[in-house]
Amino acid sequence: MTEREIVDSERRETLDELSDLLVVVQEMGRRLASETHGDQYGDVRILVDLFHQARVQLDKVRGDSQKSD
Repeated sequence: MTEREIVDSERRETLDELSDLLVVVQEMGRRLASETHGDQYGDVRILVDLFHQARVQLDKVRGDSQKSD
């Protein structure tokens, strides 16, 4: 394996791990939103939306990364 192939493999692995982590974090946020009542609910929904936006951005990064391979 060349150094470039190793770096590319590590990058893909990191993207996959980060994606998995964001899925878990977003699900935890959804659970918190369903358990939250009152004034905090809106704040939790904003947090869940930010997690979703992070996943969308990560998908863009992944797509850009695959184009450069």
